[in-house]
Amino acid sequence: MIMAAIQSPRARGDVGALSLADALLAQLNSSTDLAGLVERVVRNNLPWVVVPAAALRAWEERDPVGWAKVSAWLAAHDIGIVRI
Repeated sequence: MIMAAIQSPRARGDVGALSLADALLAQLNSSTDLAGLVERVVRNNLPWVVVPAAALRAWEERDPVGWAKVSAWLAAHDIGIVRI
């Protein structure tokens, strides 16, 4: 499972950042696009993430709690969301 190796892209080496990403992924269903988004951001050390507007609307409607958690995590790590 990838969760053991996850770190925040903005805080490499920070043990607290590792725990935050692990905790977030543990709260999300691992097969969802939201978990994949978090894993992709961490893996690629991205300062932003490109997300289709339709996906954002779907997350807001189908999983508002999950999206709120991921959105807060992105904001806390200064990762921008580019809507297309």
